[in-house]
Amino acid sequence: MSDNHTAKVEAYRASIWVNSLLPPLKLVAGIWGNSVALVADGINSLADILSNLLVYLLLKISGKPQDEDHDYGHGKYETVATFALGGMMILAGIMIIVDGISTIAMYFSQGELPDIPSWIVLAVALFAMGLKEWVYRYTMQKAKETHSEALRAEALDHRSDVFTSLAVLIGAGCAIAFGGIARLMEPVAAIVVAGFVIRMGTMVTIPALNKLTEASLPRETEEEILEIAESVEGIQLPHNLRTRMTGSDTIAIEMDVRVDGHLPLYEAHDLTIRLEELLRARFGEHTHIIIHTEPMLPYVHKVGSYKEMQNGAAQ
Repeated sequence: MSDNHTAKVEAYRASIWVNSLLPPLKLVAGIWGNSVALVADGINSLADILSNLLVYLLLKISGKPQDEDHDYGHGKYETVATFALGGMMILAGIMIIVDGISTIAMYFSQGELPDIPSWIVLAVALFAMGLKEWVYRYTMQKAKETHSEALRAEALDHRSDVFTSLAVLIGAGCAIAFGGIARLMEPVAAIVVAGFVIRMGTMVTIPALNKLTEASLPRETEEEILEIAESVEGIQLPHNLRTRMTGSDTIAIEMDVRVDGHLPLYEAHDLTIRLEELLRARFGEHTHIIIHTEPMLPYVHKVGSYKEMQNGAAQ
C-alpha cells in the first residue's frame, strides 16, 4: 500500500471518530431538549457514520495493487465509495426536508406548534459546528495533498453538516428568543439548509458517475495530451485519442501516432517510450498508456500537427 493511500486512510479515520461522536450527542440532546431539527441533524449524522464505514472499507480495497482479477488495479472502488457517499448526502437532505415539512404541516392542519427547545440544543449545535468546521478543513487539506475524490467528498459532507447545525442554531435560537409562531423557524431553517446538503451531494455524485461510466477527460486535458505528443521530435499526427479515469487520481491514455515508415522498429519504439515518459511525468507514474504507431503515408510530407491536418481536410 502506497504512502499516498495510507495518508487517505488515516485522514478518513479522523472523520469516522468525529462522526461517531456526534450522532448520539445530537439525538440525546434533541430528544431531551425538544428540538425536531437537532433530532433530524442527528439522523443525518447517523447516516454519515454508516456511509463512513462503507467508504472506509472500499478505500482499503482500492489501495490493493493489480491482481489476476483486476488488471488495472482497484482504484475504481474509491470512485464507488464517492458515489455512495454522495447518495447518502442526498438521502440525508431529503429526510431533513420531509421531517421539516411534516412539522410545519402539523401547525397548519392541527394548529400544533413544536415545543420550545432547551438551551442545551444551542450548545450542542455550536459544538457540532466548531468540530465539523475543523474536520472539514483537515480533510480538504488531505484531499488536495493525496488527490483523493473520496476525501474531497467527505470534506464537502462535513461542510454541509456545518450548515445543517447552523440551521438548528438559527431555528432553535428564534424559537427560544421569540416563542409563538417563531417556533416554526426551526423546521424552516432545516429545510433551507437541506437544499445545500442535496446540492453538495449532487456535486459529489455526478463526477463519480462520470468516472464509473467511462467519461472522457476534460477537453483541455486531452488537448494538452496531444500537444505533449506533438512535442516529441519524430512523432507526428497524434489521433484517435481515448482517455478515461481508472481511479481517483489515475488516468488511462490511448492514442495512435505516425512516425517515419523507414525507421527501424527499435527507433520507433524509442519514440513511444519517450512520449510515455513525458506523459507519466505530467499525469503520474501510474498512468496507463497505450500508443499505437503507424507509418507515415507516402503522400504526407511535413505536417506541423494533427490540427493542421484536420484543417487541411476541412478545406
